[in-house]
Amino acid sequence: MFDKEYSFRGIHAERVIKLTAKFDRDNQLFARNLDVYMVAPIIGFLYGRKADLDKGTETTKIFPDILIREQPNLKFNYRLIMLLDKENEPNFDERMNKAFRYYGSEKAQCDEQLYEQYVRGGVDVLYEKLIETASNSDDYLKNLYDFLEEFDERYNQAISTDSILDLCRLARS
Repeated sequence: MFDKEYSFRGIHAERVIKLTAKFDRDNQLFARNLDVYMVAPIIGFLYGRKADLDKGTETTKIFPDILIREQPNLKFNYRLIMLLDKENEPNFDERMNKAFRYYGSEKAQCDEQLYEQYVRGGVDVLYEKLIETASNSDDYLKNLYDFLEEFDERYNQAISTDSILDLCRLARS
């Protein structure tokens, strides 16, 4: 896993293309498909969203050299999700096996499919929260602010609202 070309397909490819597109002359939410691929499984897991593979014709890719270069970070995400996913595996020892011992083996095929479902679910959440209702630059920034604020309220109170506002102001200038 994470050593060969990766393709988003169908509706998820369309959504990744929109998530990485510039929404005005100088700004975009994600610079590369890889950036979406790194964030999406965590968002999918945290929001409890999984999605099946769409067989549509649209594709967008991440090339193997990029994946190999980012393999330690991608493995970290995979292992983190396998360790935390009590819903699909209540036994802690088995979650440890899935995260470390089974990785890359035939036993991990179901786990890799689960991980990919979280990737696609995360793409759906990111698209819905950031892109779906936006029609101009201000809407994209407002959606980003709202999403970060919602995420902060759900998971982390360490970042202040003022810090998020400062980041949004920097993005506009």
